[in-house]
Amino acid sequence: MKFQCPHCSQKLSVEDPRPGEAFDCPNCQRSFQLGGAEPPVRKVQARSAAGSLRARSGGTAARIATGLVCLCASGAGVYYGLKYFSMPVVVRCPSATPGLAPETGATAGVAVPQESSPSPQETILPRAEWKPEAKQETSSPLAALPAFCLDQVVFADAASERAHAFKETRSEVVTGGLEQRARRLVAGGPNSWEGGAVEWTMKVDPGQQNYVTVKLWGSDKGLQTGRLILFANGLQVGYRHESDHDLLNQCDADPLAAGRFVYVTVPLPPMLTKGLTSLDLKIVSTGPIWFYGSNFPQYQKGFTGPSRGIYRAYTHTVNRFVPSDTETQGRMPEAVVRSTAGPEVIDQTKKTVIERISKLLASQDVPATHKGRAEELMLLSEAYQTPWTPAYRNRLAVERILRLGDAMAQDFAKDRKFIDDDWGGTGALGQAVMHAWDGLRPVLNGSLMLNGAKVSRKDAWVAMLKYSVDYWRTHRRSYTNQSMIVDAGIYSANEAVALLDPKSALPRSRTLEFLYQSVGIEPWVGSDLVSGGSEMPFGKDYRLITRKGLSRELGYVASYGETILPFARDMAMLTGDRKLREQARRMQLARLAFRYPSTDGDGYRCMKLASEIDNRVAHYPYEGSAYNSPDVREAWWMETAALLPDDPYVVGAAQQSVEDGQYFDHIAGRLKDRDTVGMMRNVTNWEKVSALPKSPKRLPMTPGQPDFVFADEENAVLALKHGDTRLFVNLYYRAERGVNRVARVFELTPDITRIATVRSEVEIIGSGETYTRPDWIDRIRSRGVVPPGQDLHQAWAGEVLPISKRPDDAKSPAYGEWGPFVGKAAFYTLPYGDYLIGLNTTEDRNYTLHVPEDYKDAVDLVSGKKVEAGDLRVGPLSTVVLFAGKR
Repeated sequence: MKFQCPHCSQKLSVEDPRPGEAFDCPNCQRSFQLGGAEPPVRKVQARSAAGSLRARSGGTAARIATGLVCLCASGAGVYYGLKYFSMPVVVRCPSATPGLAPETGATAGVAVPQESSPSPQETILPRAEWKPEAKQETSSPLAALPAFCLDQVVFADAASERAHAFKETRSEVVTGGLEQRARRLVAGGPNSWEGGAVEWTMKVDPGQQNYVTVKLWGSDKGLQTGRLILFANGLQVGYRHESDHDLLNQCDADPLAAGRFVYVTVPLPPMLTKGLTSLDLKIVSTGPIWFYGSNFPQYQKGFTGPSRGIYRAYTHTVNRFVPSDTETQGRMPEAVVRSTAGPEVIDQTKKTVIERISKLLASQDVPATHKGRAEELMLLSEAYQTPWTPAYRNRLAVERILRLGDAMAQDFAKDRKFIDDDWGGTGALGQAVMHAWDGLRPVLNGSLMLNGAKVSRKDAWVAMLKYSVDYWRTHRRSYTNQSMIVDAGIYSANEAVALLDPKSALPRSRTLEFLYQSVGIEPWVGSDLVSGGSEMPFGKDYRLITRKGLSRELGYVASYGETILPFARDMAMLTGDRKLREQARRMQLARLAFRYPSTDGDGYRCMKLASEIDNRVAHYPYEGSAYNSPDVREAWWMETAALLPDDPYVVGAAQQSVEDGQYFDHIAGRLKDRDTVGMMRNVTNWEKVSALPKSPKRLPMTPGQPDFVFADEENAVLALKHGDTRLFVNLYYRAERGVNRVARVFELTPDITRIATVRSEVEIIGSGETYTRPDWIDRIRSRGVVPPGQDLHQAWAGEVLPISKRPDDAKSPAYGEWGPFVGKAAFYTLPYGDYLIGLNTTEDRNYTLHVPEDYKDAVDLVSGKKVEAGDLRVGPLSTVVLFAGKR
């Protein structure tokens, strides 16, 4: 019999084990028992490969044997063997028909003890004649229990629910995916945000790390289906919003895995299961969350339901759940290309832009808010340089820029707060001065009345622009997207000052340095100090973009990591700087690895953003498609291809979005978008990209593309394509206050999708400090917004996390607070199925990955080389991904 050690996942094989027999794993030296004691059954020895496992009792090599008991009157029926880890060994005669044992009443799929089986009908099958039981869903609570599974409950099956002390509140039984039955939770009850619930009892291992996996239908979609939260023994397992131990599941606008089942795995706290053999579990349904809500009614939306169907739940101790072969599985649908929109949408957007600008030029009104003025300034400044727009070199555009700038100066004379409150400051006005300087220069010598005094327009504008530069260079932001907005504003405002009053401006090299810092070309040193120098909160060598090109916002971020691509493009275009252009290329190429093949909300072929492992925003999946960019408001998809027409991968991604019919559909959905600047740029960018020759390259995760591994050690994240498997692994998953040993895995195959939160092994460079999880149930950064009138407690409360050491010259974050460094390990090890991952995040240390005997001759998918069993050196900023299975 072959299986894995429940502690370290070392692959093992044994012969003739006795139920309940204890063993020591030769890899990790930890002990475990092989199943529980069972009534004796008649045995027959079966041949198997020699194993390396030694029995604790006597130290002799164990052997496997299987007892086969006939369940039909003639002795030619279905045979069942001894259960290992509660899994029946199922075989059958070649001519047998499954059914019930007529004399015993035994149900097919349940191992029958020898004393309750008729001895004369005992038959032994040769090993060569063994065949798996026919693949079918079964109604027995014990039938076809997956390998190494402790227990399973089949929802909507009376026998299984009865065997697990099942209770429900406001649920309904439905026939769901692939004609399988499931339970859905429905609305109603005393709390509008909360729907029904299901409760049941399951077996757990008293000494191991236990996991719970639920089976869901991947075609389910819609925010109204809400979210599912897991409870164990009355405690909430994990948090409700964007935390390392996340909620069990949430439904989004698009399906996660059309036509297939999704298996979602979460760990149970070891302190909760220690010494126990069973646990009471509960799933509660709630409505969606709007994170920016300032009170509970705004934050927690109502549950209208019904929820998505819940098909099965399992408990197990191996981190990668593998369903039984008898479970019905689907298949990814055949690709259908969308053809609902075409190039005509570009003409429509061009017409819309012309109409909006014409209306703007004819208007004498000025927006009352700084945001509205900034939007108009950005539009006019670029339209002034765009030949096909009515603002091109138009005197009316210059006059309107003057009115907008004067209105801002009037506000500035009264209250400067509008600059302090906007990350961009007066950057939009600065950009308008840069782009329309030839038209503005002759008319800037007029005067204004400010607070009853006559003031030179030029002096008023310079004072306002200079204040913005000085305020924001002393109030810089550390999150990448925010830093890029702030620093671009500093650069643009300073360029305008340099044109209006050169002696008052900072050197261009200084403001260009801010841009370099915001995109990771140079270390980010924080805000300028009034006394001179920079604050350097994270030390002198902290960069906002990793060497591989991902943003470094406490690890991998999906949508927020994508918004910075248009910002990087804007910086390169604004400055004409070669370094910024090449950094934009690096950032775009890194993001392309985090796309996967899927279908959109209407069932058409597309590529999607790997948001399922996102450290910052939770979507399962992220709505819309993703090629050069996903469906984020800042991106219109052709920006980087127009900037980098020489890059075959960047251009290929843009062309793929057109081939899939998704680009034009994306634009068609934005015909009424308020972002006129983006709409205008897109027309010009499309004209450039559509004229390029066809690229031979496509997104790396596209079917038919070569296998690859992309690993970013600084973010401890990787993406790999290996045959039909796509695997995304975030080892540094939302570890914001301490090293949490929590990894997030998103695995896609043609017939199964898995989202697994699993425990990893780590080595750290410790600070000597620890962080103890408080009893918070909403999120890990703060107590958050909690449901009123409910006494809820966190199952992970009290867990002690080691805190990694900050760089010696870093002042922040304080130990115990959230921020960079403190939650990232130096070295991660993660066995997951047939993969063994070792990742070194340090710049100057070597670590050792222990390669078990079963990985002898495994292939490192990064280097392509075979490895030997034993200790494998993993050097600084490097990754090893060993594969020991079959393709």
